[in-house]
Amino acid sequence: MLEIAPDHGLDNLTFVAFDVETTGLSPISNALVELSGVKFNLKDDQTETFSTLINPLCEITPQLTSIHGISNDMVASSPTYHTAVPAFLEWAGDAVFIAHNASFDVEFIRVNISKLGKPCPTNFVIDTLVLSRELLRDSPRHQLKTVVDFLGLPPGEYHRALSDSFHVRGIFMKLMEQENYKQWQNLLALGSVSSFSYDRFKEEIHASMPEAVKEIMAGIEAAINEKVSVSITYNGAFRSKRTVQPVSVIHSRGNFYLNAFCQKVQAERIFRVDKIETLKMARARIKSSVSV
Repeated sequence: MLEIAPDHGLDNLTFVAFDVETTGLSPISNALVELSGVKFNLKDDQTETFSTLINPLCEITPQLTSIHGISNDMVASSPTYHTAVPAFLEWAGDAVFIAHNASFDVEFIRVNISKLGKPCPTNFVIDTLVLSRELLRDSPRHQLKTVVDFLGLPPGEYHRALSDSFHVRGIFMKLMEQENYKQWQNLLALGSVSSFSYDRFKEEIHASMPEAVKEIMAGIEAAINEKVSVSITYNGAFRSKRTVQPVSVIHSRGNFYLNAFCQKVQAERIFRVDKIETLKMARARIKSSVSV
């Protein structure tokens, strides 16, 4: 993570305003369908963009298409999150991320990169929703469109990742100019800055797990390290036995999950760790298209 001193000038930082479109609200059970970002600084009007549709490997319902305009046909030949998310993070580098209601967008990226077994980025993140609530007390609401209108910024398309990223950039630049903010400490004082990798409850939840669940977790981590499959008894919607190739362990919103390639369905599946009743090393690898 790029260390930023409190008196560091905002003009000397690179920012990436970003946004995601998804198949739902849960980063565990729903998927990304679009990911975009706008890279910029406060010195000039130059921008660099990243934008990609993402094949969610599941159906996009007509109700969702009516919201963001992204259909199944549009994403059919698009990359999956396996390549799209790492490409986005590589493009962003050590820039400071900005998003509106950042916890939503960040959690989707964090879960998806964790599903790949890759380290979570440690970039700083600024939330323009927090800035709006602190600095625009007279605004009737603080949704993205309302804030754009309240600040008199150019209107445009909404609910597409690239257009919303430009809206986020516009809000941030307008607020920095309006408040005459020049230093990093101005943003810190408002409580609008967090770390992309900040996971508030991970250690606490792990420590409070029953010993039986901790043993399951240890078995999963051993299988990942040894690159072998495991046989599990899973008490989900119904009780079943599966042979899976563990890929990674994910923590999201108070629960731990196993991301694995399931031999039964020949596809990636996510299992909540505390619902795995038994786990046994199978001592063999499962052939899959997932990098493990």
